[in-house]
Amino acid sequence: MDERDLKIYQILRKNGRAKLTEIAKELGLSHPSVKERLEKLIKRKDITIKALLNIKERGFKCAVVNLQVESMEEAIKLADIFAKCPRTIFVAPTTGKYNLNIALIAESNFLLEATIENTIRPLKNVKSMDVSIGEAPAYPEFIDLKISPTKEIAPCGKICRDCYLYEKRCKGCPATVYFRGFNDRR
Repeated sequence: MDERDLKIYQILRKNGRAKLTEIAKELGLSHPSVKERLEKLIKRKDITIKALLNIKERGFKCAVVNLQVESMEEAIKLADIFAKCPRTIFVAPTTGKYNLNIALIAESNFLLEATIENTIRPLKNVKSMDVSIGEAPAYPEFIDLKISPTKEIAPCGKICRDCYLYEKRCKGCPATVYFRGFNDRR
């Protein structure tokens, strides 16, 4: 990315709906030139443009889960699985006492606890874990929540309709056809 590409990114970061003519004017370039640069940035996967959900305004909660699993190979496998979970906003194999770090979000502490207790704790290769649950993160305020209710089975392998919590307090996994939307704001 050169300076002009970086400036395009900065403009779009502030306003993802900025018009190409506005960007061109600010950069002193032609509209077609900006369009071509933007298309290259997207094609190279340097940037993407999409809607993000304001989790702070919606009153979401956050959990940080540190796992000690049997091996780094196992941590990498689990990271790939949790990367598909719509509640995961960050996952990375790490070094130290814990070798997998996961940040989760949900509309309530209850849903975070249910995700942790029903999906993470039962994993046979988890030797120990440390969990902290709190308010929505101060940053990022907006996130890409993977809502695509098209599957019967959640990325973790669970089927919402079979879960004892589904009819009581849970609105289902955002990746499944069982997802019934978000709770009303706070």
